[in-house]
Amino acid sequence: MKRRDFIKTAAAGAAALPTAGAAAAQQKKPAKYHLRYAPHLTIVAKEMTIPQRLELIAAHGFDATEYNGLLNHPLSEVEAMRKQLDRLGIEMGIFVANPGGWKTAGLVDEKHRDAFLGEVKKTIEYHRVIGNHSVTTLTGNALPGVSRSTQRRSAVEGLKRAAELLEKTELALVVEPLNHIDHPGFFMANSDELAEIIAAVNSKHVRMLFDLYHLQITEGNLITNFRAYHELVGYIQTGDVPGRKEPGTGEVNYRNVFKAIYDTGYRGIIGMEHGTSLPGMPGVLKMFEAYQQADAW
Repeated sequence: MKRRDFIKTAAAGAAALPTAGAAAAQQKKPAKYHLRYAPHLTIVAKEMTIPQRLELIAAHGFDATEYNGLLNHPLSEVEAMRKQLDRLGIEMGIFVANPGGWKTAGLVDEKHRDAFLGEVKKTIEYHRVIGNHSVTTLTGNALPGVSRSTQRRSAVEGLKRAAELLEKTELALVVEPLNHIDHPGFFMANSDELAEIIAAVNSKHVRMLFDLYHLQITEGNLITNFRAYHELVGYIQTGDVPGRKEPGTGEVNYRNVFKAIYDTGYRGIIGMEHGTSLPGMPGVLKMFEAYQQADAW
């Protein structure tokens, strides 16, 4: 995508939205929320450009977004995105710091360390443009035939090295536990073990990504576990279980969970990293309504 194609609709603002989006964006009273929910920037990607999606997000009262694929864009496009974010009063949440973590740039294999640190260096370049504060960090899959303690030591050492690179930034690596149903073989699945690794690294630049979808599948007991580890949490993501759709589509009582999160004092971003139960714009509007209901206490 050329930069001129990326930014050509940004100046026009909400007036440039297609018909379905224009109606959605023309809210006279955007919703107000206790917590900072962040729609993922891939919503209605077929119907709208990125600038149009940002207008939609702002029009519905959200002051944050997240976008796993940010590193796929050239910095010129990221600069244009940052200008629009600033104009709309939106903060960028997470993107993935080490997308190679699945195969070549994870944490548990020390042979991957140089590649991991190289991806962190690229992440820092993007952070300096987009101005975010957290990035998803993947441990990678467990190594067969290698003791768990050896892999943990490798993860701790890699995170310490990365934290040194981040020392002069406002960025934190938020390490994500993934469930073994969707991601069989992934090394990090539990909040308690991740808490131990974060404590061993002992840096403000390494925190926990408390993904409510993954941890509901792996552990359940979301409120108790969040209260136990909230001081280590740098970022939260959501998704109901089963199905990984908006709140209200599964078994999690998100109103109670969000209230408990608020009561701990957490005021960071909560990324909406999930699908919608309906396709297209109707699904996005239903998702927004679900968050208004889950935030109503």
